[in-house]
This record gives sequence, C-alpha cells and structure tokens, in this order.
Amino acid sequence: METGGTIPENIRQRAAELREQIDYHNYRYYRLNDPEIADAAYDELFQELLRLEKEYPQLISHDSPTQRVGAEPLEPFTSVSHHRPMLSLESSHEPRIVEDFHRRVLEAAGETGVDYLIQPKVDGVSVELTYKNRRLSRAATRGDGFTGEDITLNIRAIATIPRTLSSPAPAVVVVRGEIFMPVDGFRKLNERLITENNKPFANPRNAASGSLRQLDPTVTASRPLELFPFELSNADDLGYQNESDCLADLKRWGLTVPPEAVDKTTSPKDIEAIHRRYSETRDRLDYEVDGIVVKVNGLPLRKKMGSRTRTPRWAIAYKFEPRQEVTRLEKLIVQVGRTGKLTPVALLLPVDVGGVTVSRASLHNFGEVERLDVRTGDTVRIQRAGDVIPQVMEVIKPGEPRSEPFLAPDRCPVCRSRVVEEGAYHKCPNRLGCSAQIHGSISHYASRGALDIGGLGEKTIRTFLERGLIKDLASVYKLSKDGIAPLEGFGELSANNLVTAIENTRKPQLPRFLYGLGIPNVGEKTSADIARHFGTFAGIRTATTDQLLEVEGVGPIVARSIVDFLSNPSVDAELDRLLEEVSPEATEAARPAKTELAGKTFVFTGTMERFSRKEAQRRIETVGGRTGSSVSSRTDYVVHGPGAGSKLAKARELGIQLLDEEEFLALIGELGA
Repeated sequence: METGGTIPENIRQRAAELREQIDYHNYRYYRLNDPEIADAAYDELFQELLRLEKEYPQLISHDSPTQRVGAEPLEPFTSVSHHRPMLSLESSHEPRIVEDFHRRVLEAAGETGVDYLIQPKVDGVSVELTYKNRRLSRAATRGDGFTGEDITLNIRAIATIPRTLSSPAPAVVVVRGEIFMPVDGFRKLNERLITENNKPFANPRNAASGSLRQLDPTVTASRPLELFPFELSNADDLGYQNESDCLADLKRWGLTVPPEAVDKTTSPKDIEAIHRRYSETRDRLDYEVDGIVVKVNGLPLRKKMGSRTRTPRWAIAYKFEPRQEVTRLEKLIVQVGRTGKLTPVALLLPVDVGGVTVSRASLHNFGEVERLDVRTGDTVRIQRAGDVIPQVMEVIKPGEPRSEPFLAPDRCPVCRSRVVEEGAYHKCPNRLGCSAQIHGSISHYASRGALDIGGLGEKTIRTFLERGLIKDLASVYKLSKDGIAPLEGFGELSANNLVTAIENTRKPQLPRFLYGLGIPNVGEKTSADIARHFGTFAGIRTATTDQLLEVEGVGPIVARSIVDFLSNPSVDAELDRLLEEVSPEATEAARPAKTELAGKTFVFTGTMERFSRKEAQRRIETVGGRTGSSVSSRTDYVVHGPGAGSKLAKARELGIQLLDEEEFLALIGELGA
C-alpha cells in the first residue's frame, strides 16, 4: 500500500542506512570478491529496503540498490553493453516462493499449459559470450546488468570453452552462463597457492571471479575454470519457441550442457522434489550450488510476463537452507573500521561447514550480541550461506561456568578514545588519532574505485604505519624510494613502482578524489553526481546543505553527512595538508540544460533493445531531464519496450505520454546529440 505525504525522519534515516550498507556489501561482493556477510543477512537488508520503498515510494531514487543489478564495471577492463540486460533473480529458500511464482505464471498463461525448466543455481560468475560467424568475438562479466567488463582474452584462455562453435551454428550466438571452478580443482589451486606462500581463496566462487579478473590471461589459463551455459540470450532473434530447444542446440554447437543439470516439469510438487534432490546431493557434486533456478520454458510466455527493474517475472531462484554446524565460541573481540564503527566478532573453534573451514563470524553490532546473549565459552550454532563469513544463529549450550555478558566498550580498543553511540552502532570519534581508522582511510583512498594506487594494499599500509613512514593521507605523498626499498618484501624496482603510482595521483579526477575521502553515505555514483554539479572541490567544500540538495539523488541525510564531515575541524586540517600535495582536476559543471525537457521525468518499462538504461539516463541528464523508477502523476514520459507490464498500463490510465524506443531517441537526439 502506497503512503503519501511527509516521510518520517527516522524512516528516511533507516533507508539511507540500508542503502549505504547494501552498497558497501555490493562493493565487497562484486568488486572485491571478498564478502563480509552471508547471503541471508544481505537478503534481510535488501528486503527491508524494498518494504520501506514500497510503503514510501518517494524514497525510491534511480541510484537505489533496489533499482540496480550488481556493481559498476571495474577498470582497467573496457566496458561493453550487453545484448540484453543481465538481470538478477527473485530468490528465497522459503517454499512459498514456488507457490507464488506458479500462481503468477498461471495468471499470465491463461488457458495454455505451463512448462517449467529447472537448472541448478551454480555458484560462480555470470558472463555473456558472443559468437559471430561461429567464432568467440566477445565475452563480458555481468557488471551492473547493462554494461560489463570485457574479459574476452581471459575467456579465450580457458581451455574448456570452445573458441569456435560447431556447424551449423547461426551467424550470431549470444550465450549467458556461469563461470565456475570445480571443487576438486579449487582445493588443488589453494594447495598450490599455500605452497607458494600466497593467500588462498576463501571459496570456489571467489577463486573463479579472481581468475577472470587477471590482467595476464596466462594466469587465467592456469586456473581450472569451466562454463555452465544456461541461456541463449538472442533466442527470440533466432526464432526459438522454448529454451529447452536452445540448450539442446548449444550442446550440439559444442558447449558443455550437463544432461543431469536440466529438468522439465509442469508441477510445483515436482519442483519441490527436484529441489530436495539437489539439496541432498549437493555435497557430492563437483561444483558449488546454492539452489535451483525455475524458469518458464516457453519464450512467448516469458515475453508476455516481462521483467521488473532488476528481476524477470518468469524465473525465480529457489535457494537451499543455509548450511549449519555447531562449534565453541572461543573469544569475542572488537574490530574498528575505517569510519570508526566498532564491530563485535566471534572467534570460533575451527569447524568444517560444507567443505569450508570456518573460524570467525561477524555479529554486526552489539544489539545482536545482546539479542543472542552470546558469550565466550558458549556452544553456538553457526550458518554459512553463500560461502562467506558465517553468522551466529543461536546459543545451543551456555558455557560452564558462564562468562560475563560481552558489552560494548566505553573506550576504543585501539586508541582508547571514548566511544560514542550512533543509532544501532558504536563508534570511535578519533578519526585522525586512531590507527585502525587511519589504516582504513588510507586503504580506501588507495582502492580501485578511488585513487587506484597499485601496490598500496592493506598489508603494505600496515607496515608503513608501524614503521612511522606514514601517519595520514598527506604523508603518503612524502614516501620515498630510499625509505621503502630496504623494507622486507621490497626492492629498488618495487619501491620505485609504488612511488611512481603515488606520484601519478597528484592530479586526481574529482569524482575519484571525493569518493576516496570516505565521506559517510557517499558512494561512487553520488561522488560523480556531486562533482559534475559543482565542478571543483573548492565548490564542494564550501557548499551548504541547501546547495547540496540541488544535486539529483542527494537527500537530507547525505547532504548533512557531507557538511558534517567537511566542517569537522580535524578533517578540515587533514584536508588542508592533503591539498598541499594534490590538486583535484576540475570537472565541467553539468548544470541542467535549459531545454524544453528540463525537469521532465522519464520512466522506462520493458526491455530496451537499442540502448542500456544507463546510456538513456546520461542522454536525459544532458537535456536537464531525470529518470524515475515508478509511474505517478508527476511522470512526464513513459518509454516502453517488449515485455512492458504494469507501468505501461498505469501510464495509459493516467494519460501520460508514451514513447517507443525510436520516438525516445528522436526526442532526445534532437536536443542532446
């Protein structure tokens, strides 16, 4: 039920907190391949944000995690657009998802029968492969769902993927699949890495993702990677009527489609039985699966059902219950993050959970510790969902004798500053004097999304801090080759490379610099929007809350976060020192163009075939317009493509002007070419 009127401030604040947390976890999952929380915990955050946005539609913005898929493409790989959007899947481990899905399909199918295709949900990395004249011409990661990273050279290096399809394949074949690492190959790879004194991968998915993102294809070639093809993306163009025929032809053309990995049925009971079969046998498979994918087999029915912003209506992921084990909690400790947030962490007696040795679990905040009443010495049940850091579910048996409750410390365990409470979290306010925050701040500043200083990783930063070579961001620019070269792990060449990499960031791009400062609630997208609006860092630094609110996508909480951060005396002094070393490049301020479309709102529905949503958004912004996610009386145009659903119907009901792709391109092209 939609709610109008003013949004309570506590709701706005909670939505902003959820967006920040989800963006952070998306970044760790998609960009760093190093997730911090379990899938189930992530899903809880995401579902809570969905509920708030459904109750208060005014909260929805184009950069909300609920309106996007995955993460922005990485550099230095080139970005490429997908043939069709690579959407995510509605997912749940509750049986009700099958009932709801079956009912939705029957409503769309009407009198016709329903044919379901069921495949294992392989836990790997989604890719799109394009074959032209039977030869592999391009390969890309999912990226943000509309554009991905061009990884063609790396995919060509994988021996199990054919470079040329067998005849008589069509002139253009676009395959969507999952790159995965077999369990046995993963174990052997980790054994080799450990022998070579390198850090092993946490799980097969991380190993597959890290292998695909190698700048040297020979490294990718040395890894045991395979492709699980599950969809022919251009099936409509080729005249297919159902996906089972597509999969049969993919196999005929030379791609490996395991016969045991495709089931067909018309019955929800069969879906349950297949789900149970995979759940019981998953540990005997040579690849990681975390559920099954249930899809409508008929392509005309799929087209009729269409898609939401992030998910198709014609498919679901029916996930398995998370793996659980019981172990002893050896110790509770507190970690301090780069923003000063104190996170309680459980150190566990190592236990094997589904083939992965688990020795620690995050408890998120001290409210969670109190809710579970978990203490050192307790026997606890832990669960690992999505093969990431697990969560403590419950206390099975209290320790004997029971230790004292684990409370939030009054003082920071690193710098002894007095801790302050901010909502559900406890924080150390000593930004400049707390070594944990300084370490996190420099690590974030040097990360790929920010200044991208190659060679300045977490371990190196820790060494430099311990040796007194750096103390804040500005001191990074005072590092010298002579000071670095004598350190263990360095030499003349590596020291020179690091100093050169640092020197190359003295004139950073403004969006990267702004993001690198680590302002709370300000991600890469918001940093780019603010940089484009103000043009210079001096303009941003002196901006008022009201001026920041003029930036599209910046609300009261984000604006206040920026002003509070930049007006903090210690931050102000730190910035003065940093700006003596760097000169952020000015960005041409992109004020809304004075055209007849200035201030107009566009909403997209259905599949766009000529351009990605991101490309459309950029064109709209050049003429002063904006994009919206839902249709209301304030919407000016609705752009529709194949599979358009309820948004198109609502637009017709409200009398909103409708545009197909050609009409939209003509309208924008005349004003924003």
